[in-house]
Amino acid sequence: VDMVCLADVSKWFWSDWFWLPAGITFGELKDQPGIQIARASDLYLMPILAIGILCLRYMFDICMSKVAQNMGIVDQRKRPEPNEVMETMYKICKRPSAEDTTALSKRLDWSNKKILTWFRLRRNLDRPSLVCKFKESSWRTLFYISAFVYGLYTLIPSPWFWDTVQCWVDYPKQNLWTTVYYYYMLEGGFYISLLFSIMSDVKRKDFPEQLIHHAATILLIMFSYVANFVRIGTMVMVIHDISDIFLEISKTLFYAGKQKIADVGFVVFSVVFIITRILIYPYYILHTTLVKVYWVLEPFPGYYLFNALLVILQLLHVFWAVIIVKMAIRMIRVGTVEKDARSDVEESDEDEQE
Repeated sequence: VDMVCLADVSKWFWSDWFWLPAGITFGELKDQPGIQIARASDLYLMPILAIGILCLRYMFDICMSKVAQNMGIVDQRKRPEPNEVMETMYKICKRPSAEDTTALSKRLDWSNKKILTWFRLRRNLDRPSLVCKFKESSWRTLFYISAFVYGLYTLIPSPWFWDTVQCWVDYPKQNLWTTVYYYYMLEGGFYISLLFSIMSDVKRKDFPEQLIHHAATILLIMFSYVANFVRIGTMVMVIHDISDIFLEISKTLFYAGKQKIADVGFVVFSVVFIITRILIYPYYILHTTLVKVYWVLEPFPGYYLFNALLVILQLLHVFWAVIIVKMAIRMIRVGTVEKDARSDVEESDEDEQE
């Protein structure tokens, strides 16, 4: 009975009317001589690659720990005085109230300021160290450069890169290039790996938005592949990767203590981000999926779902663009890039006084 129910659910989920243009069924989408069609069963490679990427990152982190040590990047955080009473209280509440602070002060014969300082130092220990931040940004720099180069290798020979109307010509019976297939699997595997590693990576104030971004990206990759929107999908991935390269490079330089070079990297990232995600993305991608598609075929439910995910990404682009502009304004006023407005940075004495 369970197998019958699962079969019914699968049949309902993969409805021809939802995923494909009117008059076309999945039964018609068969490989032919010289033509390979994208299938949902191909996606099995994504989680396998995600595991491989996590293992590769683990080995990469080991190597980068030695690099960080050779570069003089060390954990300079002050450690609080060992105290079992304070540790027990910390497990209950990481930010004690005024009443709890007074009670601890009387019990340990410490001043209120010493109590608050101990909790601040202890909270900072729970945050990723400078070495961890350096390794994370270095890893992302390596991936985005590799993915972007491979993406260009895939797209430059393609006709749809130069004429976006070709994204819809002969849809959905379009040949799936081998390079496109591996490009999709690589990107999907990476973002699946991020869902596992994001809990241990550097936490930022836009953590919920990052979760939404990763989930939307994975859904976008999977849905676009299953519905054979791979031509437009490859261009979306390349547009996103190029700005991320400069972001991660500037962060890596910042964590390595190269402030001035990091400032230049941030300026380049800001310009590239605005150009690619605020200008090129809506003109080159959304205009193609929302307007040019009508020149070739009649939209269908799966098409609207695909566009909804693309619009979600654009809203997130605007959200992050506002943060970037604010940081740029502070840079003009101060003369250097201050802390990442999104980062869960260590608390200072000033934070404690506030």
